[in-house]
Amino acid sequence: MFRYISLYLIVSILGYTAEAQSWEFGGMLGGSNYHGDLAYNPVLKETNFSGGAFVKYNINETWSIRPTLSYMKISGADSNFKEYKLRNLSFRNNIYELSSIMEYNFQPFSNRSIHERSTFYLLGGIAVFLHKPQAKMEGTWYDLPQRKTEKQRYELIQVSLPMGAGIKHAVTPNFIVGIEAGWRMTFTDYLDDVSTVYPDLEPGQVPDRFSDRSWEVTESSRSLSNPGDTRGNPNLNDWYFQTAISISYRFTPIKCPF
Repeated sequence: MFRYISLYLIVSILGYTAEAQSWEFGGMLGGSNYHGDLAYNPVLKETNFSGGAFVKYNINETWSIRPTLSYMKISGADSNFKEYKLRNLSFRNNIYELSSIMEYNFQPFSNRSIHERSTFYLLGGIAVFLHKPQAKMEGTWYDLPQRKTEKQRYELIQVSLPMGAGIKHAVTPNFIVGIEAGWRMTFTDYLDDVSTVYPDLEPGQVPDRFSDRSWEVTESSRSLSNPGDTRGNPNLNDWYFQTAISISYRFTPIKCPF
């Protein structure tokens, strides 16, 4: 008798697990922003387009893993802040990110019951991203890394730690919509090409013109800074953010016949 009961329990668990596991394919669209030396507080008008595509494996009703390929554009400008207008720095940056994210559902989420079709969730993981800050001068966008505006070399491939929260709802057993907000903690202070101090550069040459742009907003053609003056804050790394709406299709798993 015990053998039959044990067999029944094993088959039941396997059937439940097989039903709980499923795959999703989907995409997301939204806005992206950043926090750094050119925006100590995110600026609404600097919100840019973001999008992505993902594959999600639902391990069970509580946990999912989601590899995601994303594009996020960020930007910032001293002109948004009265106290920094004379510094007159600005940038844009196109970020291409590949991430592996875990989701934790607060409520069971599956297609087995109408009561399991909505849940809040937390997310966290790790990502690798490619970036290249640019600045606009006289109507043309220029790549900033090779201009060495602070006489520093920094890597354009970086690691970030995504974290955030969201809510999702299964409109049908297969189609799922959601909205989430995600923050990326980075290990670089050069998403905006601003970090330390003004270097000692030859006046009027290309690196100097991009390093200190105060000459563009003063009556004089001379820059206002001196070598060693503060240009940024190296003690705070940059962050970037994404708020997005997602739509995905869940493939119904093959149920255990027992």
